[in-house]
Amino acid sequence: MKTKSIIASFIVLVFFSSCDRPDCQNTNSIFDLNGLETTVYKQELVKEMDRVGKENLTYWLSDYTEQNGQEFITVNIQGDGLCAKGLLQVNDWTNIEGIKKTKGVSYIGTELRGLIFDIFTSGESIDFIYKSTESIVD
Repeated sequence: MKTKSIIASFIVLVFFSSCDRPDCQNTNSIFDLNGLETTVYKQELVKEMDRVGKENLTYWLSDYTEQNGQEFITVNIQGDGLCAKGLLQVNDWTNIEGIKKTKGVSYIGTELRGLIFDIFTSGESIDFIYKSTESIVD
């Protein structure tokens, strides 16, 4: 019985230590007051990512969702004062097949190193489309 408790404690410790996303505090009220899907949120996110530079950002998986027959991942986006989330539509699951298979469950909190996505703007609409990722770091 004691061995099971020790093993369970060890598993919990390993799980929490593997998710080493740095803490960040959002200071941008636009991100607090608007949903990820809104144009105003997306416009501000594009502006902030341009300010910081995509090469200076880190991305961490936050969620997997399906909406209207399309699949999305939500990522935490961090760097130089930016602390926000982005909703990326995924059409090609190359390099992240495991996230699709598990619907993100065992990947929440992992870093998506070398994440590349396109930003499509059409009128007021802004869409973030996943392209690829170099690796998933647990």
